[in-house]
Amino acid sequence: MTMTTSTRSTHLLPYFLLSVVLVLSSCDFRTPETCFAVFQNRPDQLSGFSLSENGLANKAGSPLYWSRCPAGMRFSDPNTCSGIPLLLSFDQAINYAQDISEKTDQKIRLPLVDELDDITENSCINPSLNTNVFPAASTDNYWTSEQHSFRDNLACTFYTYQGLASCLEVKSTEHPFMLVIERDIF
Repeated sequence: MTMTTSTRSTHLLPYFLLSVVLVLSSCDFRTPETCFAVFQNRPDQLSGFSLSENGLANKAGSPLYWSRCPAGMRFSDPNTCSGIPLLLSFDQAINYAQDISEKTDQKIRLPLVDELDDITENSCINPSLNTNVFPAASTDNYWTSEQHSFRDNLACTFYTYQGLASCLEVKSTEHPFMLVIERDIF
């Protein structure tokens, strides 16, 4: 006696459904918590940063000192930023950083994509930055100092929702940006 194809398929259907259920049950479909919620009741959690009173943050061993507030805002205690973040085109943001660098005689610039990636929190989102360190962090595309390799009208942004970079942003678009000071390590 031979089993027909449809009968064989019917007998295999429960095994197929069981395997689908097992695969799906091992997946975690929950949305990660927001970084505001993760760090809200843990003010001592600084993700390896040391904080200075003048509104800068530094990770041990790094020559970069991050402004804790987006450009245009001013750090004020207790752990807040006041003012409104600047929204500038890519070229305007680069020029802004260069002007401040010249006036202060410090190496001030927009961060690289990899540098923003280094400070990204992978355990939380919206924004994916430690809000104890960056209290005015918002979910937005932030300019980096990098441009598209082949297209002169495009530059790179870093989207802080999950910490993703893209080099397909039109340079004339206005975005906020962060500033870093690069210092020699002794």
